[in-house]
Amino acid sequence: MTTSNHSPAAVAATPSPPPAARIEERRYNRRRALEAIAGQYRFVPVLLMLAVIWAFFTTQNSAFLGSRNLTGLLVQIVVTATIALGIVFVLLLGEIDLSVAANSGASATLTAILVVNHHWSAWLAVLAGVAVGAAIGLVQGAIVTQFGVPSFVVTLGAQLALLGAILVLLPGGTGQVSLFGTGIATLSSTYLPPALGWALMVVGVAAFVLLRLLAVRESRRRGKDVSLARTVAVPGVLVAAAGATAVAVLNSYLGVPLPVVILFVLLAVFSYLTTQTRFGVHLYAVGGNPDAARRAGIPVARAKMIAFSLAGALAALGGILAASRLLGVSASSGTGTVLLESIAAAVIGGTSLFGGRGSVWDALLGALVIGSISNGLDLIGAQTVVKYVAEGSILVLAATVDSILTRGSLFARATT
Repeated sequence: MTTSNHSPAAVAATPSPPPAARIEERRYNRRRALEAIAGQYRFVPVLLMLAVIWAFFTTQNSAFLGSRNLTGLLVQIVVTATIALGIVFVLLLGEIDLSVAANSGASATLTAILVVNHHWSAWLAVLAGVAVGAAIGLVQGAIVTQFGVPSFVVTLGAQLALLGAILVLLPGGTGQVSLFGTGIATLSSTYLPPALGWALMVVGVAAFVLLRLLAVRESRRRGKDVSLARTVAVPGVLVAAAGATAVAVLNSYLGVPLPVVILFVLLAVFSYLTTQTRFGVHLYAVGGNPDAARRAGIPVARAKMIAFSLAGALAALGGILAASRLLGVSASSGTGTVLLESIAAAVIGGTSLFGGRGSVWDALLGALVIGSISNGLDLIGAQTVVKYVAEGSILVLAATVDSILTRGSLFARATT
Protein backbone atom coordinates (compact mmCIF):
# COMPACT_ATOMS: atom_id res chain seq x y z
CA MET A 1 0.00 0.00 0.00
CA THR A 2 1.45 3.36 -1.09
CA THR A 3 1.58 6.37 1.16
CA SER A 4 -0.09 9.55 -0.12
CA ASN A 5 2.18 12.54 -0.70
CA HIS A 6 -0.29 14.59 1.27
CA SER A 7 -0.08 12.54 4.46
CA PRO A 8 0.70 14.40 7.71
CA ALA A 9 4.17 12.94 7.76
CA ALA A 10 4.92 14.12 4.24
CA VAL A 11 3.55 17.59 4.93
CA ALA A 12 5.59 17.84 8.08
CA ALA A 13 8.69 16.77 6.20
CA THR A 14 8.21 19.43 3.50
CA PRO A 15 10.70 22.21 4.18
CA SER A 16 9.21 25.70 4.52
CA PRO A 17 10.71 28.58 2.50
CA PRO A 18 13.59 30.27 4.26
CA PRO A 19 12.80 33.59 6.00
CA ALA A 20 14.79 35.57 3.42
CA ALA A 21 12.72 34.10 0.56
CA ARG A 22 9.43 34.92 2.32
CA ILE A 23 10.57 38.51 2.92
CA GLU A 24 11.58 38.82 -0.72
CA GLU A 25 8.21 37.49 -1.85
CA ARG A 26 6.33 39.93 0.38
CA ARG A 27 8.38 42.82 -0.96
CA TYR A 28 7.68 41.75 -4.53
CA ASN A 29 3.93 41.46 -3.89
CA ARG A 30 3.88 44.85 -2.17
CA ARG A 31 5.68 46.49 -5.07
CA ARG A 32 3.31 44.92 -7.60
CA ALA A 33 0.28 46.06 -5.59
CA LEU A 34 1.55 49.63 -5.21
CA GLU A 35 2.48 49.86 -8.88
CA ALA A 36 -0.93 48.51 -9.91
CA ILE A 37 -2.86 50.98 -7.73
CA ALA A 38 -0.61 53.86 -8.75
CA GLY A 39 -0.77 52.84 -12.41
CA GLN A 40 -3.34 50.95 -14.46
CA TYR A 41 -5.80 50.43 -11.57
CA ARG A 42 -5.70 54.00 -10.27
CA PHE A 43 -9.28 54.44 -11.46
CA VAL A 44 -10.59 51.88 -8.95
CA PRO A 45 -10.39 54.11 -5.81
CA VAL A 46 -11.81 57.00 -7.87
CA LEU A 47 -14.82 54.91 -8.89
CA LEU A 48 -15.30 53.81 -5.29
CA MET A 49 -15.21 57.45 -4.19
CA LEU A 50 -17.76 58.35 -6.87
CA ALA A 51 -20.04 55.51 -5.77
CA VAL A 52 -19.89 56.72 -2.15
CA ILE A 53 -20.70 60.29 -3.23
CA TRP A 54 -23.65 59.20 -5.33
CA ALA A 55 -24.97 56.93 -2.58
CA PHE A 56 -24.75 59.73 -0.01
CA PHE A 57 -26.57 62.33 -2.10
CA THR A 58 -29.21 59.80 -3.15
CA THR A 59 -30.04 59.26 0.52
CA GLN A 60 -30.31 63.03 0.94
CA ASN A 61 -32.42 63.65 -2.16
CA SER A 62 -33.91 60.88 -4.31
CA ALA A 63 -33.90 63.19 -7.34
CA PHE A 64 -30.09 63.06 -7.51
CA LEU A 65 -30.08 59.94 -9.70
CA GLY A 66 -33.10 61.07 -11.72
CA SER A 67 -32.71 61.41 -15.49
CA ARG A 68 -33.19 65.17 -15.40
CA ASN A 69 -30.53 65.76 -12.76
CA LEU A 70 -28.03 63.34 -14.32
CA THR A 71 -28.47 65.06 -17.69
CA GLY A 72 -27.77 68.41 -16.05
CA LEU A 73 -24.78 66.92 -14.22
CA LEU A 74 -23.20 65.65 -17.44
CA VAL A 75 -23.71 68.97 -19.22
CA GLN A 76 -22.29 70.72 -16.16
CA ILE A 77 -19.05 68.73 -16.11
CA VAL A 78 -18.28 69.07 -19.84
CA VAL A 79 -16.45 72.39 -19.40
CA THR A 80 -14.40 71.16 -16.44
CA ALA A 81 -13.56 67.85 -18.13
CA THR A 82 -12.54 69.53 -21.40
CA ILE A 83 -10.15 71.94 -19.69
CA ALA A 84 -8.90 69.17 -17.37
CA LEU A 85 -8.14 67.05 -20.44
CA GLY A 86 -5.61 69.67 -21.51
CA ILE A 87 -4.22 69.82 -17.98
CA VAL A 88 -3.58 66.06 -18.11
CA PHE A 89 -1.11 66.52 -20.98
CA VAL A 90 0.86 69.12 -19.04
CA LEU A 91 0.82 67.16 -15.78
CA LEU A 92 2.08 64.06 -17.57
CA LEU A 93 5.26 66.04 -18.22
CA GLY A 94 5.55 67.10 -14.59
CA GLU A 95 4.62 70.69 -15.52
CA ILE A 96 1.64 72.92 -14.65
CA ASP A 97 -0.51 75.42 -16.53
CA LEU A 98 -2.20 78.03 -14.37
CA SER A 99 -3.43 80.05 -17.35
CA VAL A 100 -6.03 77.60 -18.68
CA ALA A 101 -8.97 79.33 -16.99
CA ALA A 102 -8.00 82.80 -18.20
CA ASN A 103 -7.17 81.34 -21.61
CA SER A 104 -10.65 79.83 -21.78
CA GLY A 105 -12.23 83.19 -20.96
CA ALA A 106 -10.11 85.19 -23.40
CA SER A 107 -10.58 82.76 -26.29
CA ALA A 108 -14.33 82.56 -25.67
CA THR A 109 -14.55 86.37 -25.57
CA LEU A 110 -12.70 86.63 -28.87
CA THR A 111 -15.00 84.00 -30.40
CA ALA A 112 -18.11 85.84 -29.20
CA ILE A 113 -16.88 89.15 -30.62
CA LEU A 114 -16.13 87.57 -34.00
CA VAL A 115 -19.65 86.12 -34.15
CA VAL A 116 -21.63 89.08 -32.79
CA ASN A 117 -19.64 92.13 -33.91
CA HIS A 118 -17.94 90.85 -37.07
CA HIS A 119 -20.68 88.41 -38.17
CA TRP A 120 -18.41 85.41 -38.62
CA SER A 121 -20.06 82.01 -38.90
CA ALA A 122 -20.19 80.14 -35.61
CA TRP A 123 -17.94 77.28 -36.72
CA LEU A 124 -15.32 79.60 -38.23
CA ALA A 125 -15.29 81.71 -35.07
CA VAL A 126 -14.94 78.58 -32.90
CA LEU A 127 -11.98 77.42 -34.99
CA ALA A 128 -10.38 80.85 -34.65
CA GLY A 129 -10.90 80.85 -30.88
CA VAL A 130 -9.40 77.37 -30.49
CA ALA A 131 -6.46 78.34 -32.73
CA VAL A 132 -5.77 81.42 -30.60
CA GLY A 133 -5.92 79.31 -27.42
CA ALA A 134 -3.47 76.82 -28.94
CA ALA A 135 -1.14 79.65 -29.96
CA ILE A 136 -1.17 81.04 -26.41
CA GLY A 137 -0.25 77.62 -25.05
CA LEU A 138 2.47 77.21 -27.68
CA VAL A 139 4.09 80.52 -26.74
CA GLN A 140 4.11 79.53 -23.07
CA GLY A 141 5.60 76.16 -23.92
CA ALA A 142 8.31 77.85 -25.97
CA ILE A 143 9.24 80.14 -23.08
CA VAL A 144 9.37 77.19 -20.67
CA THR A 145 11.53 75.05 -22.95
CA GLN A 146 13.76 77.62 -24.64
CA PHE A 147 14.51 79.86 -21.68
CA GLY A 148 14.15 77.39 -18.81
CA VAL A 149 11.60 79.51 -16.96
CA PRO A 150 9.48 77.42 -14.55
CA SER A 151 6.03 76.72 -15.99
CA PHE A 152 4.46 77.90 -12.73
CA VAL A 153 5.87 81.42 -13.26
CA VAL A 154 5.19 81.57 -17.00
CA THR A 155 1.58 80.44 -16.78
CA LEU A 156 0.85 82.56 -13.71
CA GLY A 157 2.05 85.64 -15.57
CA ALA A 158 0.03 84.62 -18.63
CA GLN A 159 -3.06 84.24 -16.47
CA LEU A 160 -2.84 87.84 -15.30
CA ALA A 161 -2.16 89.09 -18.83
CA LEU A 162 -5.11 87.17 -20.27
CA LEU A 163 -7.48 88.44 -17.59
CA GLY A 164 -6.44 91.93 -18.64
CA ALA A 165 -6.98 91.01 -22.30
CA ILE A 166 -10.57 90.04 -21.53
CA LEU A 167 -11.25 93.51 -20.14
CA VAL A 168 -9.70 95.08 -23.24
CA LEU A 169 -11.75 92.94 -25.63
CA LEU A 170 -15.07 93.51 -23.92
CA PRO A 171 -17.03 96.65 -24.88
CA GLY A 172 -16.48 99.33 -22.30
CA GLY A 173 -13.92 97.21 -20.47
CA THR A 174 -16.45 95.69 -18.08
CA GLY A 175 -19.30 94.93 -20.49
CA GLN A 176 -20.57 91.66 -21.83
CA VAL A 177 -21.42 90.06 -25.14
CA SER A 178 -24.65 88.11 -25.53
CA LEU A 179 -24.66 84.97 -27.66
CA PHE A 180 -28.43 84.52 -27.55
CA GLY A 181 -29.77 83.51 -30.93
CA THR A 182 -26.36 82.65 -32.38
CA GLY A 183 -25.06 79.29 -33.59
CA ILE A 184 -22.77 79.02 -30.58
CA ALA A 185 -25.74 79.22 -28.20
CA THR A 186 -27.21 76.08 -29.73
CA LEU A 187 -24.18 73.97 -28.79
CA SER A 188 -25.33 73.45 -25.22
CA SER A 189 -29.05 73.29 -26.01
CA THR A 190 -28.93 70.56 -28.66
CA TYR A 191 -29.98 67.02 -27.79
CA LEU A 192 -29.66 64.03 -30.10
CA PRO A 193 -32.61 61.90 -31.20
CA PRO A 194 -32.79 58.61 -29.24
CA ALA A 195 -31.80 56.42 -32.23
CA LEU A 196 -28.74 58.56 -32.94
CA GLY A 197 -27.73 58.39 -29.28
CA TRP A 198 -27.81 54.59 -29.38
CA ALA A 199 -25.89 54.51 -32.65
CA LEU A 200 -23.13 56.72 -31.26
CA MET A 201 -22.96 54.54 -28.16
CA VAL A 202 -22.36 51.44 -30.30
CA VAL A 203 -19.68 53.27 -32.29
CA GLY A 204 -18.05 54.40 -29.06
CA VAL A 205 -17.94 50.88 -27.61
CA ALA A 206 -16.53 49.56 -30.89
CA ALA A 207 -13.84 52.24 -30.83
CA PHE A 208 -12.95 51.31 -27.23
CA VAL A 209 -12.65 47.61 -28.09
CA LEU A 210 -10.50 48.48 -31.12
CA LEU A 211 -8.16 50.53 -28.93
CA ARG A 212 -7.85 47.63 -26.49
CA LEU A 213 -7.11 45.22 -29.33
CA LEU A 214 -4.40 47.53 -30.64
CA ALA A 215 -2.90 47.67 -27.14
CA VAL A 216 -2.92 43.85 -26.94
CA ARG A 217 -1.25 43.57 -30.32
CA GLU A 218 1.45 46.02 -29.27
CA SER A 219 2.04 44.16 -25.99
CA ARG A 220 2.33 40.83 -27.75
CA ARG A 221 4.71 42.34 -30.29
CA ARG A 222 6.96 43.19 -27.36
CA GLY A 223 6.82 39.61 -26.13
CA LYS A 224 4.30 40.05 -23.30
CA ASP A 225 1.65 37.41 -22.64
CA VAL A 226 -1.63 39.34 -22.54
CA SER A 227 -5.06 37.81 -21.93
CA LEU A 228 -7.75 38.86 -24.43
CA ALA A 229 -10.49 38.12 -21.92
CA ARG A 230 -9.02 40.28 -19.17
CA THR A 231 -7.74 43.06 -21.44
CA VAL A 232 -10.50 43.30 -24.06
CA ALA A 233 -13.61 41.23 -23.32
CA VAL A 234 -14.25 42.18 -19.68
CA PRO A 235 -13.53 45.94 -20.09
CA GLY A 236 -15.58 45.94 -23.31
CA VAL A 237 -18.61 44.43 -21.57
CA LEU A 238 -18.31 46.89 -18.67
CA VAL A 239 -18.02 49.88 -21.00
CA ALA A 240 -20.96 48.65 -23.09
CA ALA A 241 -23.09 48.23 -19.96
CA ALA A 242 -22.15 51.68 -18.65
CA GLY A 243 -22.78 53.27 -22.05
CA ALA A 244 -26.15 51.57 -22.50
CA THR A 245 -27.24 52.64 -19.01
CA ALA A 246 -26.15 56.24 -19.62
CA VAL A 247 -27.91 56.49 -23.00
CA ALA A 248 -31.09 54.93 -21.59
CA VAL A 249 -31.15 57.43 -18.71
CA LEU A 250 -30.43 60.42 -20.98
CA ASN A 251 -33.01 59.35 -23.58
CA SER A 252 -35.65 59.12 -20.84
CA TYR A 253 -35.31 62.91 -20.44
CA LEU A 254 -34.34 64.92 -23.55
CA GLY A 255 -31.71 62.74 -25.18
CA VAL A 256 -27.92 62.72 -25.27
CA PRO A 257 -26.64 66.33 -25.05
CA LEU A 258 -24.36 67.45 -27.90
CA PRO A 259 -21.64 68.77 -25.50
CA VAL A 260 -21.38 65.29 -23.97
CA VAL A 261 -20.85 63.80 -27.43
CA ILE A 262 -18.13 66.39 -28.14
CA LEU A 263 -16.40 65.50 -24.86
CA PHE A 264 -16.38 61.76 -25.55
CA VAL A 265 -15.11 62.29 -29.09
CA LEU A 266 -12.22 64.31 -27.64
CA LEU A 267 -11.50 61.61 -25.07
CA ALA A 268 -11.48 58.89 -27.73
CA VAL A 269 -9.20 60.85 -30.07
CA PHE A 270 -6.71 61.77 -27.38
CA SER A 271 -6.83 58.28 -25.88
CA TYR A 272 -5.63 56.98 -29.24
CA LEU A 273 -3.03 59.75 -29.45
CA THR A 274 -1.54 58.94 -26.05
CA THR A 275 -1.63 55.15 -26.29
CA GLN A 276 -1.06 54.31 -29.96
CA THR A 277 1.25 56.99 -31.36
CA ARG A 278 4.88 57.96 -31.03
CA PHE A 279 3.87 61.24 -29.41
CA GLY A 280 2.17 59.34 -26.60
CA VAL A 281 5.28 57.25 -26.00
CA HIS A 282 7.41 60.42 -25.93
CA LEU A 283 4.96 62.11 -23.56
CA TYR A 284 5.19 59.40 -20.91
CA ALA A 285 8.93 58.97 -21.40
CA VAL A 286 9.61 62.69 -20.88
CA GLY A 287 7.32 62.81 -17.85
CA GLY A 288 8.90 59.72 -16.32
CA ASN A 289 12.55 60.77 -16.77
CA PRO A 290 13.36 63.84 -18.92
CA ASP A 291 17.12 63.26 -18.82
CA ALA A 292 16.83 59.63 -19.92
CA ALA A 293 14.37 60.65 -22.65
CA ARG A 294 16.78 63.29 -23.91
CA ARG A 295 19.64 60.80 -23.99
CA ALA A 296 17.40 58.41 -25.93
CA GLY A 297 16.99 61.02 -28.65
CA ILE A 298 13.43 62.03 -27.79
CA PRO A 299 12.72 65.71 -28.65
CA VAL A 300 11.84 66.83 -25.12
CA ALA A 301 11.28 70.49 -26.01
CA ARG A 302 8.92 69.65 -28.86
CA ALA A 303 6.88 67.28 -26.67
CA LYS A 304 6.45 69.99 -24.05
CA MET A 305 5.48 72.64 -26.58
CA ILE A 306 2.86 70.35 -28.13
CA ALA A 307 1.47 69.53 -24.69
CA PHE A 308 1.12 73.20 -23.74
CA SER A 309 -0.44 73.94 -27.13
CA LEU A 310 -3.00 71.16 -26.65
CA ALA A 311 -3.77 72.48 -23.17
CA GLY A 312 -4.38 75.92 -24.64
CA ALA A 313 -6.61 74.61 -27.42
CA LEU A 314 -8.73 72.54 -25.04
CA ALA A 315 -8.97 75.44 -22.60
CA ALA A 316 -10.29 77.61 -25.43
CA LEU A 317 -12.84 74.97 -26.44
CA GLY A 318 -13.92 74.60 -22.81
CA GLY A 319 -14.40 78.35 -22.57
CA ILE A 320 -16.50 78.39 -25.73
CA LEU A 321 -18.70 75.57 -24.38
CA ALA A 322 -19.09 77.53 -21.12
CA ALA A 323 -20.09 80.65 -23.07
CA SER A 324 -22.63 78.58 -24.99
CA ARG A 325 -24.15 77.33 -21.76
CA LEU A 326 -24.24 80.81 -20.19
CA LEU A 327 -25.38 82.42 -23.47
CA GLY A 328 -22.60 85.00 -23.39
CA VAL A 329 -19.25 86.18 -22.08
CA SER A 330 -18.38 88.83 -19.52
CA ALA A 331 -15.57 90.06 -17.30
CA SER A 332 -16.14 87.03 -15.08
CA SER A 333 -15.45 84.54 -17.89
CA GLY A 334 -12.56 82.27 -16.96
CA THR A 335 -12.57 83.35 -13.32
CA GLY A 336 -14.06 81.86 -10.16
CA THR A 337 -13.39 78.18 -9.52
CA VAL A 338 -12.68 77.19 -13.14
CA LEU A 339 -8.93 76.82 -12.56
CA LEU A 340 -9.27 74.99 -9.24
CA GLU A 341 -11.87 72.55 -10.54
CA SER A 342 -9.95 71.81 -13.76
CA ILE A 343 -6.68 71.01 -12.00
CA ALA A 344 -8.54 69.17 -9.25
CA ALA A 345 -10.38 67.03 -11.82
CA ALA A 346 -7.12 65.90 -13.44
CA VAL A 347 -5.46 65.12 -10.11
CA ILE A 348 -8.48 63.49 -8.47
CA GLY A 349 -9.02 61.40 -11.59
CA GLY A 350 -5.58 59.86 -11.14
CA THR A 351 -3.02 61.88 -13.10
CA SER A 352 0.18 62.16 -11.07
CA LEU A 353 1.56 65.56 -10.12
CA PHE A 354 5.03 64.06 -10.46
CA GLY A 355 4.66 63.29 -14.16
CA GLY A 356 4.75 60.11 -16.20
CA ARG A 357 1.50 58.57 -14.88
CA GLY A 358 -2.06 59.21 -15.89
CA SER A 359 -4.68 58.85 -18.61
CA VAL A 360 -6.93 61.18 -20.57
CA TRP A 361 -9.90 59.41 -18.97
CA ASP A 362 -8.76 60.80 -15.61
CA ALA A 363 -10.23 64.13 -16.72
CA LEU A 364 -13.68 62.57 -17.02
CA LEU A 365 -13.51 60.65 -13.72
CA GLY A 366 -12.23 63.65 -11.79
CA ALA A 367 -14.80 65.98 -13.35
CA LEU A 368 -17.53 63.53 -12.36
CA VAL A 369 -16.32 63.58 -8.75
CA ILE A 370 -16.09 67.38 -8.62
CA GLY A 371 -19.35 67.86 -10.51
CA SER A 372 -21.22 65.34 -8.39
CA ILE A 373 -20.19 67.09 -5.19
CA SER A 374 -21.17 70.50 -6.55
CA ASN A 375 -24.43 69.24 -8.01
CA GLY A 376 -25.36 67.27 -4.92
CA LEU A 377 -24.66 70.13 -2.53
CA ASP A 378 -26.74 72.48 -4.69
CA LEU A 379 -29.54 69.95 -4.72
CA ILE A 380 -29.70 69.74 -0.94
CA GLY A 381 -29.34 73.50 -0.54
CA ALA A 382 -25.89 73.59 1.07
CA GLN A 383 -24.04 76.88 1.36
CA THR A 384 -21.32 77.84 -1.11
CA VAL A 385 -18.68 77.67 1.62
CA VAL A 386 -19.45 73.97 2.11
CA LYS A 387 -18.84 73.36 -1.60
CA TYR A 388 -15.49 75.14 -1.50
CA VAL A 389 -14.36 73.25 1.59
CA ALA A 390 -15.44 69.89 0.13
CA GLU A 391 -13.73 70.44 -3.24
CA GLY A 392 -10.55 71.78 -1.67
CA SER A 393 -10.36 68.94 0.83
CA ILE A 394 -10.77 66.28 -1.83
CA LEU A 395 -8.05 67.93 -3.94
CA VAL A 396 -5.62 67.86 -1.00
CA LEU A 397 -6.59 64.26 -0.25
CA ALA A 398 -6.03 63.22 -3.87
CA ALA A 399 -2.63 64.94 -3.99
CA THR A 400 -1.64 63.26 -0.72
CA VAL A 401 -2.68 59.83 -1.99
CA ASP A 402 -0.75 60.47 -5.21
CA SER A 403 2.37 61.33 -3.24
CA ILE A 404 2.04 58.28 -0.98
CA LEU A 405 1.50 55.90 -3.89
CA THR A 406 4.34 57.36 -5.92
CA ARG A 407 6.86 57.35 -3.08
CA GLY A 408 5.71 53.94 -1.86
CA SER A 409 6.00 52.42 -5.31
CA LEU A 410 9.47 53.86 -5.86
CA PHE A 411 10.66 52.74 -2.40
CA ALA A 412 9.30 49.23 -2.86
CA ARG A 413 10.97 49.00 -6.26
CA ALA A 414 14.28 50.23 -4.85
CA THR A 415 14.27 47.68 -2.02
CA THR A 416 13.54 44.64 -4.20
